[in-house]
Amino acid sequence: MGIEKQILVVVEADPSRSGRAAEGLRVAAGLSMHPEIRVTVVLARVAAQAWKKGAARCVDREVWDRALADLAENRVPLLEEEPCGGAWHGVIRFAD
Repeated sequence: MGIEKQILVVVEADPSRSGRAAEGLRVAAGLSMHPEIRVTVVLARVAAQAWKKGAARCVDREVWDRALADLAENRVPLLEEEPCGGAWHGVIRFAD
């Protein structure tokens, strides 16, 4: 069974000010559990900084941490900028 769909999830929201950042990771983690979907996550700007520093001041810290653990377990790539030339079947953005 081959991979059918490629989905890009872009998290632009500031995790210290909005629950949308954690929600974006949670959605990406859920999608990544489907065997026919390949998910790639882009943590843009402040979200990338929070990821690198451990998101000490995250609105939904528990959701953020759990989703990151699920994404790591499912080997989902976490990028800091959108890849060029991707043939995405869907792009989901989580911004403030």
